[in-house]
Amino acid sequence: EWIIIGKETPTTFTGYEELESKANLIKYKQNGEYHELVLDQTPFYAESGGQIGDMGSLTANGFSFKVEDVQKSGDEFVHIGKIESGNIQDIQQIHAKINNNRRLQIRRNHTATHLLHQALKEVLGKHVQQAGSLVAPESLRFDLTHYEQISSDQIVEIEDIVNAVILQNSEVETDIKNYKAAREEGAVSLFGEKYGDTVRVVNIPGFSKELCGGTHVKATGDIGLFTIRSEGSVSSGVRRIEATTGLGTAASFRQQRSQLAHLSKTLKTTPEEVLEKVTVLQEDYQRLTREI
Repeated sequence: EWIIIGKETPTTFTGYEELESKANLIKYKQNGEYHELVLDQTPFYAESGGQIGDMGSLTANGFSFKVEDVQKSGDEFVHIGKIESGNIQDIQQIHAKINNNRRLQIRRNHTATHLLHQALKEVLGKHVQQAGSLVAPESLRFDLTHYEQISSDQIVEIEDIVNAVILQNSEVETDIKNYKAAREEGAVSLFGEKYGDTVRVVNIPGFSKELCGGTHVKATGDIGLFTIRSEGSVSSGVRRIEATTGLGTAASFRQQRSQLAHLSKTLKTTPEEVLEKVTVLQEDYQRLTREI
């Protein structure tokens, strides 16, 4: 049951411009060990358009609340988490602050999904449509309509196109426009998404233009290196790509380097000669199996 503190009002999202803001607590309720809080304004992004909600903290004199997720309920942003100290009954004004490092990684991955979407159209064909996405800090997931496996050569080509735009360090422009005007300008709308009369257009000049309410980098160079980690089938006519950017790519490379070093040590050879050594071992195994 919601406990109403202040006048109920739609939550104003301030997170495009700021990472922290002062806010008033509108209402709250307890849900098991979790509490749910609604504020009049917030820098916390609520999960939508494939982008997951922000994490961070809500604090006020003696009161501390750890935000673990943010969901939309109509036009309200519901901050879900646990009280770490203090008493919520004493609170009206609150200081909301997001985890910025996590947001930066999400931003890199979200802009990368726009670059990936356009690169897929260029390499695989105009029939490609986005069939779903998940933008998280560690990686991004992109589902697309396509009827055959994406070859390793095509994956390299897609990566090269995306990384070329990243290295150009193009400015990422965001504008609020009339829906009809944005569509006439060629902005891509996503199938199944509901759009109002005014929309937010995310434009990477000369490359990609999409309607999107998510948070994005200021320039493509902020994304860092983009790599595709896996490609596979989800259902008939839908493929799924998982990819990493920035720190996620660095972590992925470190893991692969460590695995290769471990493999080289086990095979008593150098990383460069691992493939040769495995081929010899396979041939020996087949020969010995035949002899046995």
